Amino acid sequence: MSDQSTSTSPRTLPHGHTPRVRSAFLDELGVQPDPFQIQAMDGLDSGRSVLVMAPTGAGKTLVADYAVARSLDAGTTAVYTTPLKALSNQKYRDLSARLGPERVGLITGDRTVNPGAPVLVVTTEVLRAMLYEVRGTRHAPGANAAANRSPDGRPPSGAAALDRLGVVVLDEFHYLQDTDRGAVWEEVVINTPADVALVCLSATIPDVALVHDWLTRVHGPTELVVADQRPVRLNHLYAVGNLRRTAPMLLPVFVDGQLNTTAELLDGARRDTRGEGLRARDRDRPVPPTRHDLIAHLRANNLLPAIWFVLSRAGCDEAVADCLASDLQLTTEAERVRIRSLVSRALAPLSGGELRAIDAAGWQNALEAGVAAHHGGLAPVQRDVVEAAFGEGLVKVAFATETLALGVNLPARTVVIDRVARACGEVLDAGEFAQLAGRAGRRGIDEVGHVVVPWSPYVPFQRVGALAGGHLAAIRSAFRVTPAMALNLVRTGSMDEAYATVESSLRHRCALDQAAILRSDLAERQAELADVEEDLTEFADSPRHAEPDPGADPHAPAGRTDPGPGLAVLKPGDVVVDTGRPEYGPAVVLAVGTKRGTVCVEAIHSTGRRLQLTPSTLRGGPAVLDHLDLPDWEPTQRGHAKRAVDALALLDLPLERLQPATSHGPRPKPKRPVTQQRLLVRRDQLSTTVEDLHDSLAVVTTGVRTELDRVLALLRRRRHLVNLTLTPSGEGIRRLFHPSGLLLGECLVAGLLDDLDPASLASAASWFTTRTRLGGPASTGLATAELTRRWETVRAITRQVQADEIAEGLTPTPHPEPALGVPVHRWGSGLPLDVAVGGSGVLVGDVVREIRQVAELLDQLATVPGGHQQAAAEAVVALRRGAVVADDAR
Repeated sequence: MSDQSTSTSPRTLPHGHTPRVRSAFLDELGVQPDPFQIQAMDGLDSGRSVLVMAPTGAGKTLVADYAVARSLDAGTTAVYTTPLKALSNQKYRDLSARLGPERVGLITGDRTVNPGAPVLVVTTEVLRAMLYEVRGTRHAPGANAAANRSPDGRPPSGAAALDRLGVVVLDEFHYLQDTDRGAVWEEVVINTPADVALVCLSATIPDVALVHDWLTRVHGPTELVVADQRPVRLNHLYAVGNLRRTAPMLLPVFVDGQLNTTAELLDGARRDTRGEGLRARDRDRPVPPTRHDLIAHLRANNLLPAIWFVLSRAGCDEAVADCLASDLQLTTEAERVRIRSLVSRALAPLSGGELRAIDAAGWQNALEAGVAAHHGGLAPVQRDVVEAAFGEGLVKVAFATETLALGVNLPARTVVIDRVARACGEVLDAGEFAQLAGRAGRRGIDEVGHVVVPWSPYVPFQRVGALAGGHLAAIRSAFRVTPAMALNLVRTGSMDEAYATVESSLRHRCALDQAAILRSDLAERQAELADVEEDLTEFADSPRHAEPDPGADPHAPAGRTDPGPGLAVLKPGDVVVDTGRPEYGPAVVLAVGTKRGTVCVEAIHSTGRRLQLTPSTLRGGPAVLDHLDLPDWEPTQRGHAKRAVDALALLDLPLERLQPATSHGPRPKPKRPVTQQRLLVRRDQLSTTVEDLHDSLAVVTTGVRTELDRVLALLRRRRHLVNLTLTPSGEGIRRLFHPSGLLLGECLVAGLLDDLDPASLASAASWFTTRTRLGGPASTGLATAELTRRWETVRAITRQVQADEIAEGLTPTPHPEPALGVPVHRWGSGLPLDVAVGGSGVLVGDVVREIRQVAELLDQLATVPGGHQQAAAEAVVALRRGAVVADDAR
């Protein structure tokens, strides 16, 4: 919660001050704001934060720029955050060009420029660390200045910069759902002082009303601004190829607001429902159009430039290679001359070894043909050139991963979304699809943006329609308590304040809604249990006792028809509701089986929750309302729940005409033939259910508080905390905002990072940043015999930490991986990039990114006391050279 205050803020400007700022701001830009932009500016002028959800290209940035202008006019600091360093670099360049480089600073963890500027562009993780430092200084005013400094004597990072904080812009706010990093957004919202305006921007925020309510509760009055209309309307198209190699068909996905029946029939009629695949003898059957054919068709119909989202790095590179192999040429001679000029200037600082490492010649050939890949496996300087060439219209088709959709300002006339599935097989959800589709259509240039989805044997047309229809899934909070967070909370306040802070999270706000549902279920089950107890009392008072019916189902609740036979006849794909409570909504059946002799149906609810339907969980009987064709569904794969939600959303189900099957009037007296045994069994079932609901309710309502207690218990167990006082090792860990922060702290305590030369320390640090997805063999991680010895000790400490985490009921820390230790050691020793990468089996861009992350981690380690500090500082200098920092010059 944000109880801190700053001395000056544009949220408390005198009446009549901000209209002057707005007038000057709009006059300078020479634009007429749209209604949603006016609403957002009115909110800021009235002293409120704003949450803006508007389509990509609608002009959300204007709201952020106005907030910055207000802050500059008031003499306060404006902080602009993005989720990615590439976006931060781009925003820094944009703001510097408009406001002047002397007024704009950049802090991204691996690069710092003009940190005292009144406008700071930072990554969200950097702002999180800065806010915790500010929180610490404000909770101990004037107590001990040295205690609030880094061990090397430097002032706390960001404390001075945020002393006059006026506004925080959180771009790409939907990123708070990100599994790995989303919690940082919640920490920033919670820790930002209440009198500092928040400007939260996104194109797709699920449950936006709930998020708005959370922001208002946690941070203060917030204006909700929702714009539905895109400045450039989208035309969704379905591209279908054929074996005759004629031009692919581009069919509209929607006709008069409904799914195109022609496309649906073309897709469905050619699928063999017997599960044997497509009829190979039919040469007119649909097939995925070739890249060359589809690009040629787009070019012939003036639908270029296009961003082609492939969603895998290897797929992007393969697509470029295919285009070159087919002799595709999309540029003129004049455009090729301009491309050579861009490439020459960008690659001038690189050495021969670095040029060989990035295959500069082959990459330039693709650029001159008018095609390029854009993904994290490229060196940063390569991505910069691709973005510049695409922005100038020189690159006609960019094959990109979804990172390009996260705010990189590269709109195109057309977007192609290949297979709407990632390399792992997971299908996109509607929000992710909207992020990609939003890049189509250039404001002021195109009247219509086109979104093309090629036909695929793995994704039915109905699924494409569901994605294009835009039904967003429920919001997911990624908030979790980390050791660094817990240590900073107890360092700066009492336990009650720490509890209040974690219970200010969106995760806790979502839990309150879940708790309300559980309380409702609990009340109903308790009422039913009371009725059963009353019936049993009547049996006990009765002078006669009926004998049990040996043929009766003892698991069937008294007073209603056994739903078991109805469940047994269900089939996968059936859309059912519980007639006892139709308001609960529909579910789609995935499988029907038995469990302990009772019929059990696996289903997915319209909210995405997995259900197990049994006779004891239903209040009425199962009513089949519709059927979904699930020929290619694989319930064990990730994403099937999202597919069910989207498919159910397209159905028009008569839920309002269903009446609950159970009466809510006076409960009838049980007939003796029902038997006392049935009631006894039902009482036991209900008692167990009530007990389980009580437990679930306790977990939901106290989950985040319990998690904080467990993390603190772990820190005490590992001797980083004594009562509520941080030990010297705890003081170090609180500065390590890293997924392996606790493990790193343990290694520092054990001296495993002490007395190493800079290259070896960088190599050891890479063990904690590298992930298996890079594909490098583990043997490339141990550069020297000394590092091999220390690695074995790191493994032993990791096992100890993980065991203690499991003992406290926490998710264990990921095990370190040494896959890139040798390339990092070579680069830190001054060797050329091609030599450093040689034999690692990893893309150059991945190695460069990992080197940057290692340098950022070493920057954090340099703030922690120990025999590693000098080597850490020297290693940072050794790593930040050549291709690693080539794009920083821009």
